[in-house]
Amino acid sequence: MKMLPTRQNVQKVLSHFEAKEGLIYLNGQVLHERDDTDVELPFRQESTFFYLTGVSEPDFHVIVDIATQRIELYAPALDPDAVVWMGLPDSIETMKSKYDVDEVLYVTDMAARLSAASVVYTPPIAKKDGLTAQWADEKLNKALYAAICEARAVKADWEVDLIRMANKISSDAHVKVMQMSASNEADMHAVFLYESARHGAFFQSYQPIFGAGKNAATLHYNRNNAPLNNPNDVVLVDAGAEFNCYASDITRTFPVGAKFTPEAAAIYSIVLDMQNACFAKCKAGTPWEVVHETALQVAADGLLKLGILKGDKQELLDNGVVAAFFPHGVGHMLGLDVHDVGGYPEGVAKIDRPGYRYLRMRRTLAAGNVVTVEPGIYFCDFIIDPVLKAVETSKCIDVDMLNKYKSVGGVRIEDNILITEDGYTNLTTAPKEIDQIEALKNDAESAAKKRKAE
Repeated sequence: MKMLPTRQNVQKVLSHFEAKEGLIYLNGQVLHERDDTDVELPFRQESTFFYLTGVSEPDFHVIVDIATQRIELYAPALDPDAVVWMGLPDSIETMKSKYDVDEVLYVTDMAARLSAASVVYTPPIAKKDGLTAQWADEKLNKALYAAICEARAVKADWEVDLIRMANKISSDAHVKVMQMSASNEADMHAVFLYESARHGAFFQSYQPIFGAGKNAATLHYNRNNAPLNNPNDVVLVDAGAEFNCYASDITRTFPVGAKFTPEAAAIYSIVLDMQNACFAKCKAGTPWEVVHETALQVAADGLLKLGILKGDKQELLDNGVVAAFFPHGVGHMLGLDVHDVGGYPEGVAKIDRPGYRYLRMRRTLAAGNVVTVEPGIYFCDFIIDPVLKAVETSKCIDVDMLNKYKSVGGVRIEDNILITEDGYTNLTTAPKEIDQIEALKNDAESAAKKRKAE
């Protein structure tokens, strides 16, 4: 793997941090084992540590000298027992060639370096147990964390390239899932994992969601084991592979059979309109609430047109009726984590009202941000029933029309975009137009019939 230019990231963090001297210390993630076993759990590096070092192996530490911007990487000491089980680690010389740092040392040299410093800053996640140093106070460490978040919020070109690769692998896997003839949700889950892994993405950015019918109305459904018995059902697939620690987060919704029902197509079209309207707002300088408000407005228009909602549009928005069908935020930051840091800059509070309280970000978009745009319409009784029962909102929903569309379950469409000065670049390539999806499903059905005939 080519050396990642992570020194740029260290310099970005320091440009947001007011301290002019002292050290920054951060430990990497350690290898964990399952309870009461000696079986290792899958290892994934802590995101900020990877951001500053490019190291994806366990038990490393890093120290940055603020005044000189010197980066020192501390590797675990050579352990003969570990070598027996895990193999010989890289040499100091090899690590110097792999990582964008000034020096590589063993962890046995680290204690003296920390104890001699005038002050040592750490982000809150750092573990300092057993280490002695003149640690900075909580307020200064929070300022360091805010600097890290602001640095990570604006992606370098090479970071965007990794996110684009994660999107390419995941988009292709979504197509394979659409093209397959599946008998249950688990079939699709397995194919997505296979397609990701065989193209170099061995980790998923999050637990994938494969929900058919009513399961599609559960926002983070992950049982992924129900049969696909009804060709009229839609399947909501929210899945994204991780490539070299950078995430993707893609959702596609498609029919079990060859075609969307008229009801499913109508709801799907509303959601696609919501996403396209949001895209039109996405550029540097736009507050994220404006993008979210756009999605709510288009959802209200669509549900009114279908007759599911009735009454005054603004009243439906103000009293939370639209939020009963679109309860979550329209997207979030994306990067080393699927819900990446930086969504709420220091001092920005959440909005406690229906349709807004689940926003995962509130910031003004800047060139270099990577965000998801993921509107949805859901028919979840748990959320809709209180609106139907409340005196002030019961008149806003036509129950007959609600029942006509309720079997759709849920529709979400999610793409990952890079914000530019005058717009955006869509990093997601999985097809999402109704005719594109139905063409893939028709091909799958034809192939299945051919196999059966043979």
